[in-house]
Amino acid sequence: MRIARLLFTLAAAASVGVACSQSGAPSPAPASSSAAAPVVVTTAAAAPAGSATPSSMHDDEDDLVIPTEKFTEPQKAFEAAKNVLLHDYYAAGLTEEDVYRAAVHGMLADIDPRMHRWNKLLSPRAYADLTNDLKGELVGIGVRIKFDTVTGHSDVLSTIPGSPAEKAGVRATDTIVSVNGKLWKGKSEREVVQEIRGTAGEVVTLSVLRDDKILPFSITRAKVTFDDVSHEMIDGVGYVSIRMFSEKTSASVKAALNDFATAHARAIALDLRDNMGGSYDEAVHTAELFLPAGTPIVTLEKRDGKMETTSSKGTPTAALANVPLVVLIDHATSSGAELVTGALTEERHAKTVGTRTYGKWSVQSIDELGNGYVIKYTTALFHAPSGKSYDGVGIAPDIEVDADHDAIERASSLTDPKARVAADVQLRTALSLLAP
Repeated sequence: MRIARLLFTLAAAASVGVACSQSGAPSPAPASSSAAAPVVVTTAAAAPAGSATPSSMHDDEDDLVIPTEKFTEPQKAFEAAKNVLLHDYYAAGLTEEDVYRAAVHGMLADIDPRMHRWNKLLSPRAYADLTNDLKGELVGIGVRIKFDTVTGHSDVLSTIPGSPAEKAGVRATDTIVSVNGKLWKGKSEREVVQEIRGTAGEVVTLSVLRDDKILPFSITRAKVTFDDVSHEMIDGVGYVSIRMFSEKTSASVKAALNDFATAHARAIALDLRDNMGGSYDEAVHTAELFLPAGTPIVTLEKRDGKMETTSSKGTPTAALANVPLVVLIDHATSSGAELVTGALTEERHAKTVGTRTYGKWSVQSIDELGNGYVIKYTTALFHAPSGKSYDGVGIAPDIEVDADHDAIERASSLTDPKARVAADVQLRTALSLLAP
């Protein structure tokens, strides 16, 4: 059954970078196909958010070349390959389940080399994590991390307000050395995230390096609800940050804009840094809050070259309809966030500040396979209102301001607006553009 359409840039759990909140980020699947409401998620390769450009995030697999010679008698050939693996492969114990699972995984990865990073087989757990992320909730402890493969350590970038981690005293700038007594050198961020996440009510133990001391933490996992939207007034400018497009994003952004109108905001700064996408519908609905009815937002290029343009059905807040708008972007701004950026720069004449975006301009859908697994597969490319596509290239900012991603992440956790602006050169630049 068709479940949703997504725009994402990172693989499931790690996509949001929340060890119990990306992207990345981060993979759904089909079976029977009954049409459903479009939900767009953007997911990229599993690398720390904001740490790489599209080209540098490609691995050897991205040079994958699939043979194109005719594959005659395909069913017979498949059965022959399956039997050889079951009986002669060096690793004993392979089952038909193993082979079929690998076959579906490979089918998605290899069917279209251009899209093999986005077409994925998702396990029941990975799908549950993705579903929770899109709902704005998770079961874990509520920390945002940056994982270092070389050391196996995870730097804590921030904690989710009210989360078990915050209540236990975990701080930004702490470093997680081990989880449940396990070291993670040579492992992946996804593996660490899955170890930290788990069942509500169970305890996860951490060894944390703070300054020159190792501190032990025993933290009980719980359901953590997080809002991917935060907003406030800064020197007359309405500042709103969107980390991901979840089910409640557009409602939260609408509430923020209403607050800005009440406060007579003279301009708006929309922060889409570190936003790797999410729900397609919510990305479109968010753009509608800034664009009057009839304004084109995005064009989907579907099978057989069919083009489908979506225009705004929204009514922007009257008091803010013509105020200046700046969009903050970075290397992790991807998919749904790029869709919104493209629409606002072309149709709202917004200026952009930061670094070039990731460059993922394709749409994936999720279908159930009937056994708990789902497949995520590409159903469309998308274009900005002008018809441009920035797939593999990204959107270049009007004003390029490079900055250390970790420093920006830590600045975002500061509660004092003046201190945060002082520590965030990209935000500071955006606000200077909006100065009266």
